[in-house]
Amino acid sequence: MTGTLTSTLTKEVGVPETSSPTVWRRWLALELTRLRQEAGLDQKDVAKALRCTVGKVSYYETAERPVLIRDLDEVLLPLFNVPMERWPDYVQAAKNSRQKGWWESHGSDTLPSWFSLFIGLEQGASQARIYEAQFIPGLLQTRQYASALLRRSTAERAEDEIERAVQLRLNRQRVLSRSPEPLRLWTVIDEAALRRVVGSPQVMRDQLLHLAGAAEQPKITVQVIPFTRGAHPGMTGPFVVIGFPWLTDPGVAYIEHRSGALYLEQPHEIEAHNVAFEHLCALALTPDESARMLRDIAEEFDHDQT
Repeated sequence: MTGTLTSTLTKEVGVPETSSPTVWRRWLALELTRLRQEAGLDQKDVAKALRCTVGKVSYYETAERPVLIRDLDEVLLPLFNVPMERWPDYVQAAKNSRQKGWWESHGSDTLPSWFSLFIGLEQGASQARIYEAQFIPGLLQTRQYASALLRRSTAERAEDEIERAVQLRLNRQRVLSRSPEPLRLWTVIDEAALRRVVGSPQVMRDQLLHLAGAAEQPKITVQVIPFTRGAHPGMTGPFVVIGFPWLTDPGVAYIEHRSGALYLEQPHEIEAHNVAFEHLCALALTPDESARMLRDIAEEFDHDQT
């Protein structure tokens, strides 16, 4: 999608520049909701025009189902009085939303559906704010660290399954170097995650040095909360806040548990996690102090091997 038409629509409603079908579907769902409301219609009116149930309209507006192109250009866009010069962008978004993301080639044994949704959002996000207490965030893990971590999980995996899961985690990291706009990653990590020996002292040394090196990239910020800071808002558990580059999307707060995850999308829920993250940033060491601490602990692991 190039040219004057796309740039005009981007300026007005924020067409995403992403290869993630999950994010295309999310953007289109938000747009359909916005357009319906601006047209003064409710879901029953749209269902009548489409000759379908209100449930189908709800699925479209919550991104649970991709929008059918014929519904879009034959009914919805005319119904919402969308100028015809904007139609190609919405139709292209619908086409993009029906494609498969690279991560969807993995089977459910490697990638359960609840986590596939997260990766789809992550791969199309503009920023991610991550608080982690027990291990290094997946986007910043080394191969050896990820492998050692997965071997100690409760899931019983064969060797080839572990390798596929590790490769999936490493493939996700390409979002940090994508062109033209890498993901803006800001993470706060508890000191416990830096000192817990995953794999071996050598694995930990390499992981911490890798983390310190990643923090030198302009779009990656790493802060550490040392034990000496005492109680803090992150003690209730880890979380991720994902942001997108258009004003109509407030973002998503993500909380993972042992058998699934919570996707929190209400504005007050997202705000609560953003406020908690800002408090964590204020309590944590500065990025420069954090980098020094990472290298100091890496040196301690180096001495453990002698």
